[in-house]
Amino acid sequence: MTFEKPTFIALCYFLFTFGYIISTGFYHIGELAIILTTTAILVVFYFKPQVLNLLNIPSDRPSLIFLLAIILSVNIALVGARLGDPAQTNWQFFSAGSRILAASALLLALSFFLKNSPRSLIRWRLPVLIAIAIFIRIFSIISAPNPTIDVFYILRDGPKLLLDGKNPYELSYPAPYGVYIPTIIFVYGPLVPFLFLPASVLFNDPRYLLIASDLVSAFLIFKLAQKLHLEKNLANLIILIFLFHPLFPFMTEQSWLEPTITMLFTASTFFLAAHPKSSIGPLLLGSILAIKSVYILPILTYLKNIGARPFQYLITALVPIIISAPFFIANPSLFLERTQTYVTDPSAISRSLAPTEISLNIAAVILKYTKLVLPTIIISLFGTAVAIAVIVKKPKSLPFAVLSVFLVFITLFMFGPFVFLHYYAFMGNILLLTLILFLGKGHKIDS
Repeated sequence: MTFEKPTFIALCYFLFTFGYIISTGFYHIGELAIILTTTAILVVFYFKPQVLNLLNIPSDRPSLIFLLAIILSVNIALVGARLGDPAQTNWQFFSAGSRILAASALLLALSFFLKNSPRSLIRWRLPVLIAIAIFIRIFSIISAPNPTIDVFYILRDGPKLLLDGKNPYELSYPAPYGVYIPTIIFVYGPLVPFLFLPASVLFNDPRYLLIASDLVSAFLIFKLAQKLHLEKNLANLIILIFLFHPLFPFMTEQSWLEPTITMLFTASTFFLAAHPKSSIGPLLLGSILAIKSVYILPILTYLKNIGARPFQYLITALVPIIISAPFFIANPSLFLERTQTYVTDPSAISRSLAPTEISLNIAAVILKYTKLVLPTIIISLFGTAVAIAVIVKKPKSLPFAVLSVFLVFITLFMFGPFVFLHYYAFMGNILLLTLILFLGKGHKIDS
């Protein structure tokens, strides 16, 4: 087997991640240039895979393992460099422990460079690193019991209204901090209150579901690697790269729910790889739309490019419709305002959310220097044009179908009102799935 394509995707993942990690997802024209250049290279590769013949990309297994070990080591080193936020209420107590854990993880990661590691090290390295990733996540939650971000309160308090027989979309109270958004309102899709209710009730903290989501995703990556008969060492490195995203402690602290979307997308890809014509994959894709309906274009592109049957489109559509029905019937205007109008009006977003001018995307550059807000129709046209282009290409394998989802997402995020760290992390995870699938010898799509 040639490792040229997986090595290329791994390199793109590395460059893409570097492009937003250094800036922490905020406006820096240099980092934006890295992201756009990496995306352009991926676009050329998608339409003309033979372009790799012109590049000096190693095609052997040792080179890929070496590159993945570098990525893992750099990721963990960046994790350690970012620890110790003084704004975290309880951080002083957990700072030393988390730093020691990160340093230990880095030493273990460096052992991947050894030719002949001790058997005991090889046996325990993966579980120990996974345990470290879990503990740092838990410490990130404990150290910041009340983070200054509205998402935490939305996910904590909105689901609890279900227990009182109330509509989560009626949630509204002054934000307990004076930045960006003055009012806490529930703006996510109808599946979210049900997903986050157990964590909110049991722990009074929705972020424990995010930890669980990451662990489920890691397990699904492991199972996908098994199904595709990936070498154990390669699979372990990819799992650890996923778990040690450079800013995962900060992302966990801030309550961003992209880990849950990543879990659903990873699960759908696993089931589509195992059973392309089953209902489970589309059901999971529909669940993503029941969290963020604005992701409909990438999801439809994915279904088209895997050759989905009509009933699979139907299942994908029915999931958000059925879950939305009770909330829509209860108060249709409120439901549509919170789930559609609030998140699809770039002008309103740019007025109420200060970081739109410093977001790491093209729309922010335009807004910053011209004060022009791109209307929704323009964003939709750009996204639709890319979706049509990647569909017309007709990918013949699942990894290219997954890569097409990345290309549609990056287009929407580049021209949308804002895109921050957690969105980029989600797209990076899509690249990791693409990498795994390429290692599985292409995984053909049935015509």
